[in-house]
Amino acid sequence: MKMIRRREGAVLYLPESFEWLILKSGVVSGNDLDRILENPGDFIESSRFFSWEKFFTDLLISMTEGSYLKYTKHRINENYLSQNISSKIVRQMEQIDL
Repeated sequence: MKMIRRREGAVLYLPESFEWLILKSGVVSGNDLDRILENPGDFIESSRFFSWEKFFTDLLISMTEGSYLKYTKHRINENYLSQNISSKIVRQMEQIDL
């Protein structure tokens, strides 16, 4: 927060989770994904997931299992760093009203 206060034009960006941001960016597609992202509370089972962040992590992992976009929390998949994919994620960040 101190750094943000010192830098004019700096913005603190806090999405629900990084995994939510990836899912929202359109990098991954799947059945019901738009409905889930529109109304996550209808899909998140609180007895199974401690937080929405955990839910979105689990969702991204399961949706990308066995694909070139396989996701893990431990190490970023190099494919997410490609220009095509990273630009989609950045565009999604720019679409959020601050």
